[in-house]
Amino acid sequence: MGYRVPWLRRTAAALGTAALVLGGPMPAAFAHDSVIGGTVKDGDQLDDFPKEITLEFSGIPKKDFNTFAVTNSDTGEKLFSQEPQLHERDLTIETPDDVHPGPGNYQVGFQITSSDGHATRGGVEFTVKGDAAKNSEESDAENADKEDGEGLPMSLKIILGVGGVLAIAAVAALFIAKSRRIDSEGKN
Repeated sequence: MGYRVPWLRRTAAALGTAALVLGGPMPAAFAHDSVIGGTVKDGDQLDDFPKEITLEFSGIPKKDFNTFAVTNSDTGEKLFSQEPQLHERDLTIETPDDVHPGPGNYQVGFQITSSDGHATRGGVEFTVKGDAAKNSEESDAENADKEDGEGLPMSLKIILGVGGVLAIAAVAALFIAKSRRIDSEGKN
């Protein structure tokens, strides 16, 4: 039985090596094109909505049946769709002049004909943060409105609340002390 083990190991190693040599490159050769870059990447945090959106693919897509659609991920509303312009591995669309998306979460969905001839679908999600200075000014104005409309800021309310409780406790302590003093004078 001991003589079979080295033979099994050599056979398993030979089969594994043959599988790697023969099968290793096959998945890449048969893979559909995927997004590897562009002006908008998955998870990007942008200050403004892009005027132009380019997705770079791992292969050169075919010219036929390519479509991009831009959707507001928060509302599910489709903002626009276009047939992208093809340049090598880049597909590009332009945001129409009448479309003015603000801060929010968006997706560029695509359906392309991969370099291998197969239809490929996918999407790239990104976020538009908006103008930080403008958002900061709006937040400051909202906070000022809240403070004016609701009275005092929360920190001051807490301080006054604690002060009020302490004042009541002090009055109660004085009342109890005076009551005890009166009681002790009455017993004498």
